[in-house]
Amino acid sequence: MDYALELYYRESWRDDRLRFNTSLFKNKTKLALHESYTNFLWFPDTFVPNALASKNPQRNSISHRSLLRLQSNGQLLYSRRISLVCECTMDLTLFPFDKQLCKLGIESYGYTADQVVYKWSSGSPDALKLHKIRLPDFTIKEAYVTSQMEPYATGNYSRLYVCFVFSRSSGFCFLQLIIPSTAVVITSWVSLWMESETEFQDMISIILAITFLIFSYNEMMPRVSYIKAMDIYLGVCFMIVFLSLIKLAFVKYMRQKIKIESESFHSMTALVPTPRPSNGAVALPPPRAGTNLILRNGKLNTEYVTVPIADMEDSYIAEIDKGGLGDKILNLMDFQVTPRTLHRFQWITQMMFFFGFVIFCLFYFLVYPNLHNAMVDPNCDKKEAESFAEII
Repeated sequence: MDYALELYYRESWRDDRLRFNTSLFKNKTKLALHESYTNFLWFPDTFVPNALASKNPQRNSISHRSLLRLQSNGQLLYSRRISLVCECTMDLTLFPFDKQLCKLGIESYGYTADQVVYKWSSGSPDALKLHKIRLPDFTIKEAYVTSQMEPYATGNYSRLYVCFVFSRSSGFCFLQLIIPSTAVVITSWVSLWMESETEFQDMISIILAITFLIFSYNEMMPRVSYIKAMDIYLGVCFMIVFLSLIKLAFVKYMRQKIKIESESFHSMTALVPTPRPSNGAVALPPPRAGTNLILRNGKLNTEYVTVPIADMEDSYIAEIDKGGLGDKILNLMDFQVTPRTLHRFQWITQMMFFFGFVIFCLFYFLVYPNLHNAMVDPNCDKKEAESFAEII
């Protein structure tokens, strides 16, 4: 990952060969030289080791120019405007609540520390100064400078570091990802409450909407192999919408089954003749399918049920007392889903979805913003910082 910056870079060094007598220049202690003199003067060969691309001062350029000033004691000041694209190692585990540490290195390419030593200016002017920087995605929390010695195969080199601490602004992610995905989840709940009017095509459209959000989010994010905080939120939203689709399919299936059983029961009632009452007995409706009743002496005996035994040559009659274990087993085997049971199931699952998502959101937005990823870089140790820039 990388970041781009525009800066005015100023460096100063002393070359005793360039001393001059002020009396020869009308007692001027400073001379402004044309930028073409840069081809004939000695320079410390400064470069940025973590730069990926740059735009240096160019002749006849309006935006990128340079300044060269010589003092009577041989002190040279070289100032130039530079556009840089620098590499920055970012940890996106807590995205979009993350903080990033990016650095800018400055050193000589051809001169070792025995020949050139870089030091930050002390006093005035400041070593680092920021001018009302406003970034669309980040806020600069801290900016400071350090200095190190970098060992290479060709020797030790003096290097300066500018360290920036960025805090991500989460407004874009809230507007483009969090709010739309939350709205999709709420829409799936509304569709479940209106289950009788909701078709599978509607729920599939909702799943496609959350899938589109996930794909658009992945397109704008760099490819990383670990899970980010935003991945967890979008994954939970997708899981809730998917479970809502499964629940809708189950509820519709059970309602259809109840409807078919009800129609079958009424049709059987119409076909089976009603038994005539005798001896003062009360006519009863036909028994349910699968229940065997025994008539003894013209009376209905409810204390006995016939249990068919599969794969047996004979049939037996099992006598089971009321309230016994066998009666409970038969009731469990004969359990049927009623409209009331289905309504209760739908209400309980809706409440589970709602409160589960609310608890997850509370945990997510209270815990994740307060977590901090470890920004460990020995080159940007705050304890060794030489100066801090004022954040305007």
